[in-house]
Amino acid sequence: MDSDSVKNSGGSGDAIIAELLSGIEERMAAAWVAGDRSLHERVLADDWSVIDATGRVLNKAEMLEEAFSGDHEIISGQIDEISVRTFGDLAVVTGRTRVTGRFRGQDVKVALRFTDVFARRGGDWQVVASQATPLNE
Repeated sequence: MDSDSVKNSGGSGDAIIAELLSGIEERMAAAWVAGDRSLHERVLADDWSVIDATGRVLNKAEMLEEAFSGDHEIISGQIDEISVRTFGDLAVVTGRTRVTGRFRGQDVKVALRFTDVFARRGGDWQVVASQATPLNE
């Protein structure tokens, strides 16, 4: 892993881990807007999967191909209401995402709640599973 991965730097406190994982979430949101898939390639574990907002189950390769195929253009995105609960080398991060953009030429606005499960592997934190639920806003 590189500087975009997160390591617990000395302290074992939940507050330190929460700050680190919140930072990963913020950087992933910014990477979506920038169209930069490299961060997701590093932060998402090779065995990662997601249940997306439509109920489909996608693996890492499928999601990266779909998200960065050119059909999606994310103009703005923000996350908030982040909550981090730690369980040793596991953590559950929940939050809310709001995105505006274009999908296959159509303007879209999406709001959803997300859950990301992180695992610390060899000192690095990676997302191992995710789930998204659409919000009716």
